[in-house]
Amino acid sequence: MDIKTKLIENKHEITDIIYLVALQGLNFIAPILVLPYLMVVLGAEKFGYISFALAVCQYLNVAVDFGFYLSTTKRIALVKDDKAALSRIFSAAFYCKMGLLVLSFIVLAVIAAIPKFAVYRPALFAMFTMVVGNAFLFAFLFQGLGQIRWVSIFNGIAKMSVLPLTFVFVKNPDDYLIAALLQGGVSIVAAIISLLMIVRKRWLNLPRFCMADCKTEMKEGFPIFISNASGNIYVFGFVLILGIFATPDEVGRYAASDKIIRALIAVTMAPVIQAFYPSVVRMAATGWQKAKNTVNLLLGLLLAAMVVIIVAVFAVSPYLPEWLGSDYSGTETIIRILSFATVFITMGGICGQLGLLAMGGGAQKKSFSKVYVGAAVVALTSVLVLSPFYQGIGAAVAILLTEAYVGITMLVLYVKMLRSC
Repeated sequence: MDIKTKLIENKHEITDIIYLVALQGLNFIAPILVLPYLMVVLGAEKFGYISFALAVCQYLNVAVDFGFYLSTTKRIALVKDDKAALSRIFSAAFYCKMGLLVLSFIVLAVIAAIPKFAVYRPALFAMFTMVVGNAFLFAFLFQGLGQIRWVSIFNGIAKMSVLPLTFVFVKNPDDYLIAALLQGGVSIVAAIISLLMIVRKRWLNLPRFCMADCKTEMKEGFPIFISNASGNIYVFGFVLILGIFATPDEVGRYAASDKIIRALIAVTMAPVIQAFYPSVVRMAATGWQKAKNTVNLLLGLLLAAMVVIIVAVFAVSPYLPEWLGSDYSGTETIIRILSFATVFITMGGICGQLGLLAMGGGAQKKSFSKVYVGAAVVALTSVLVLSPFYQGIGAAVAILLTEAYVGITMLVLYVKMLRSC
């Protein structure tokens, strides 16, 4: 079957990818404009308050999501035309998320009560609105129903309507709490729009609480939660670790390079996985051949796209200090090293999420989780060894080694799964 035929067969998914790529790009505009403004207006101290609170809340987001964005998405995709079954699965995930949200708030309160973190306390509670909003967004429902484009639309509307208010209401360092609330307000607005659409569409009913169903959803999501928690050690933690061994300037150069590379991933690979995940689940349920062909085709196309990105990064990187400012002189080497990680991130994403999780069963889900636990060990070991001596370059190499471990291991497990069938 040629590529043209595959594209015609997956017209809906291709349309979703176009929407998601466009909206992902749009979603980056407001934060890119707001972030430099906040750094200047708030000053290093108050911006540090917000950054610390944001880091804590990002980890709490992982806890509240608990892997439902993949595990529950898969279960919904298989019963999308059965309203009763769909309602039961959604209900279980809903009650689980609400319980986890309460537990997350308790954890936040404990952190805020630690005397050393007293200065961060107001920002922590203000930023927690982001966790609340994300808990009610229910992206797993939209993705499972093949309506993931709407989540990006909701986020785009929220960011474009809320974040610009930062320029109106944040005028000096004392306004840092307003800035934190506006950051969280994006998630709240997106969640409200999401809930209104769910009610309007009447996709499901909300049955009563069932402990057995909740246990099932928690059990299904746990391996993915472990992988997310482990993966976030190097996604969010490297900047904190690098801060111990390097100057703030060096941390900034590394962080800027990492954000650019992950932004490129977010507008290329992420939309493909979001759009195709439900359809690959349904293909695998009726026969693996079609699902395998689709995943292999996507892997080949995205790897080719990553090669283009690497070439572009090498060509453009010398001009970054001119565009970003002289403070970012020296980012060329860091971002070039990180660009090679895009190949392995693609391997890990396609072979892991579309391969092991969408096509596989319980054994593959456990293997997926173990890969990220191993990645956390590789990440911590490499960054602690390399960053004291090579600082930002060392952290970039540590990321490359970690992503290479994830990508190659996922590819091996995916091939092994296909050969066993």
